Amino acid sequence: MKKLKILFDYTPLCRESKTGIPVFVKNLYEALEKHDTLQMEKTFSFCKYISTKHWKVYRFFEQVLYHNLYLPFKLYFGKYDVYVENQYMFIPLFKPKNTLVVTVLYDIALALYDDLQTKEHTDKWRKNLPKSIHNSDILLTISKSSKVDIEKYLVSMHQDKTVEYIYIDTDEVQQTAHDKQSVMHKYGIRSHYFLFLGTLEPRKNPLNLVKAFHLFKQQTNSDIQLVYAGKKGWLYHDVLTYIKEHKLENDVIFTGFVSDEEKEILLQYTDAFLFLSLYEGFGIPILEALRRDVPCLVSDIAVFHELFSENVCYTNHEKPEEIALSMQKILNTPPKIDIHSLEKFSWEASANQFVDILRHR
Repeated sequence: MKKLKILFDYTPLCRESKTGIPVFVKNLYEALEKHDTLQMEKTFSFCKYISTKHWKVYRFFEQVLYHNLYLPFKLYFGKYDVYVENQYMFIPLFKPKNTLVVTVLYDIALALYDDLQTKEHTDKWRKNLPKSIHNSDILLTISKSSKVDIEKYLVSMHQDKTVEYIYIDTDEVQQTAHDKQSVMHKYGIRSHYFLFLGTLEPRKNPLNLVKAFHLFKQQTNSDIQLVYAGKKGWLYHDVLTYIKEHKLENDVIFTGFVSDEEKEILLQYTDAFLFLSLYEGFGIPILEALRRDVPCLVSDIAVFHELFSENVCYTNHEKPEEIALSMQKILNTPPKIDIHSLEKFSWEASANQFVDILRHR
């Protein structure tokens, strides 16, 4: 059988935070590398030459030089069978005719919601996505629920493209040399806490979570804290205002970016993990928590039911009063986690499924 020559977009690994999309890119690439029927190659590492610390400068050169010029000429002269685009947008100067383009769409949240990002970013994303879809042969996503949403979106745009999905996994659970007390002391965390992992941004529904936490504290007089582990993103000032107005500064902790070792400690010792997103394509942090036998309270949305079934506790993420009651429930009667049901999440299985998609194209 002829080996498929694949150029794999590796640019998400330039990001300082190796979560979400970078985790997907790194682990899927390594799983695909093990296939004897594939000849894998990473794309040019642009961040070796232009620092991502100056993000706007980096993005300008990445878009102008990398996407518009480097990629199309690389694909043309390299004679690749497949190109995998991992950052949503494949808009080159020209598209090589004999290369199958697979664009990974993790979700289409910005097409469905108006207020998850700045208006400038949302408008630009919505303008460019149809161009990227037009240049793609296969759209690959990360859950069946996301596939359904993308297909509806394509119908509304009068575009006909093949949409496929594969499940994803997390990094392996690793031992850490960090001790609990040093991490708790560093961030001012007391003995009991709820944990959220991710970027502080509207999609993650932080205002309703903080409001619910405030209600929970009033109802229970509990000393528990709410810990946000992750960087601050955008459009979160209403959250900070609410915390200040209700004097929750000592109860709601923002750690900023945490190392893998610190994240491991925070996951191991939390009373419960909270993930009340408005919309997700998958939900890697939930899987990370479940693999460590941590009770999870999540949004009552289709994708989480698809992926996690009865392993988690669901709540109406739009109503703080219901979230507050669910916080009590997750502490008092946490769901039993069926570890065997999580075996469907595997990088090896995902890679095998991806190869089948390419071979049957």
